[in-house]
Amino acid sequence: MLFSLLSLLDVKETSKGPTTCLQCGQCCESFGSHLQASPRDLSRWRELGRHDLLSRTNRLGWLWVDPETKQLTSPCPHIDRSDPERARCEIYDIRPEICRSYPTLAHGKRCLRGVFLSWWATIYLETLPEWVVFMDGLPLAA
Repeated sequence: MLFSLLSLLDVKETSKGPTTCLQCGQCCESFGSHLQASPRDLSRWRELGRHDLLSRTNRLGWLWVDPETKQLTSPCPHIDRSDPERARCEIYDIRPEICRSYPTLAHGKRCLRGVFLSWWATIYLETLPEWVVFMDGLPLAA
């Protein structure tokens, strides 16, 4: 019941509020080779002429594959690590829906670093550094 209530209160993608994402890139590196494109992703990329992204999708919709062999690659090829402090998504504005929805309730709305990424977390943006240090010391729920 609690998860149902939380999902009803969750902020949608259209919200432009501040984020608590640490931009560490751990989620992209850990999960980047276990993703599937949705039909809407494929349609959007076709409309935008993003054949580079479509070529990195196999016939079953798995992302990110080698365009030549269609074998899965790891990690996600769109991680920009040019800044030593942060990882940046090179295709952030057109990233797959599965990336947009991470972390889900199945992840407890926590990223791999343990940061709670949901609607109320933006309230604590000012105290994030101490909160993150505290959360990094806690084990993640399975």
